[in-house]
Amino acid sequence: MNKKNKILINLFFLSAFASESSAQNSSPYSYFGIGMFNNVDDARNIALGNTGIALDAPDYINSKNPAAMTAISTRNVILNVSGMLKYNTISSNLGSDRRLSSNFTNFSAALRISKNAFVGISMQPATSSDYKISSTIPIEGTASEYPVTYEGSGGISNWGISLGYKINDNWSVGGKVKNNFGTIVRKETITTTSEVEISRNIRYTGFSYNLGTQFKKDFTENFQLTLGGVVNFGSKLVSKREVSYTENKDYTNSVISKLSSNDSSLPLELGLGIGLLKNERYRMTFDFTQSNWDDVKNTETSEQYYRQNTYGLGVEILPGRKQIEKISEAFIYRFGINYDTGYYKINKAKIDKLEATFGLGIPLKKVMLNVNYGYGIHGVQKNVSIRENYHMLNISVNILDIWFKKRYLD
Repeated sequence: MNKKNKILINLFFLSAFASESSAQNSSPYSYFGIGMFNNVDDARNIALGNTGIALDAPDYINSKNPAAMTAISTRNVILNVSGMLKYNTISSNLGSDRRLSSNFTNFSAALRISKNAFVGISMQPATSSDYKISSTIPIEGTASEYPVTYEGSGGISNWGISLGYKINDNWSVGGKVKNNFGTIVRKETITTTSEVEISRNIRYTGFSYNLGTQFKKDFTENFQLTLGGVVNFGSKLVSKREVSYTENKDYTNSVISKLSSNDSSLPLELGLGIGLLKNERYRMTFDFTQSNWDDVKNTETSEQYYRQNTYGLGVEILPGRKQIEKISEAFIYRFGINYDTGYYKINKAKIDKLEATFGLGIPLKKVMLNVNYGYGIHGVQKNVSIRENYHMLNISVNILDIWFKKRYLD
């Protein structure tokens, strides 16, 4: 690996740890559950409608399916660093608010360790809780109200290790183990004749596991079909809560308790994907994922959970010329659309999401740069109390290198 690439990786590492591994969504919906789930995939996946279960990955790391590592080409090491920039417009019957946020979203590496075996590692901020909401609460027995402010911060991150194995030229399998950890802080500040602050710090830890497979078949010289499947097993999160009561910033009383495993968990998730490649130039991908949130309970907030379905469709146009004379002829164009039904109700309204994306793949020497722009609506239904319209920019840098290369002397 050359000196320039090493410097680039170190800079990304510094920015990643400086951000405390918690991407910020600045969304009031991050109040609910264990926070909003961040999109930590490569910009290529996001640009293709957040698909990838049936997408091979010869020059980037596909976190949608651990079996995709088996497509790594003769460049036997890939390093991936991703980040995002998001501009959010939040509107309700009380007015509107605009917020800008940015952060590191993913660091991962994948390595071929034998002819058919592959290993990968990753660090990702899985969820984030970042909001500040002003409201009022009624005074019992009167028509008056107290002002109250709700604030949240923190989130859940994970370290993961993936293994992939290529059974034959058509079929591959893979698995991943993740260690989830993090703290979510919820504060309530009630202003009466005195100021009372109630702070709940909830620390989460736990492991989760998933399996994936891909099957690829060439039906003609110009047509290839890829099928993929993943299962993310449901898992419990061990959680410990510390509640602090502070009055006028003088008197503080704290209580620490361990929560039941039923209070926080991750659901069983099943996903299927289809990929079609025509003339080695036109690719279409489709993903369907179902998450059984209706089997999950959460007592920290009051939302109702239901079964979540996610649909993604992507189109990719690869370079048409084999002899590239200028860099623009090597561009890869991507388009996508994604619809997420959501998994919780607020005031009996489902909080769904619709997103359209456009992206570019820019191949450079030993580097693949993936850029994506997306526009989305969070809270599509008419009866939601808060609607979010956002513009999003995702950038992923994939560094391709050869390690353990034998040296030959004349």
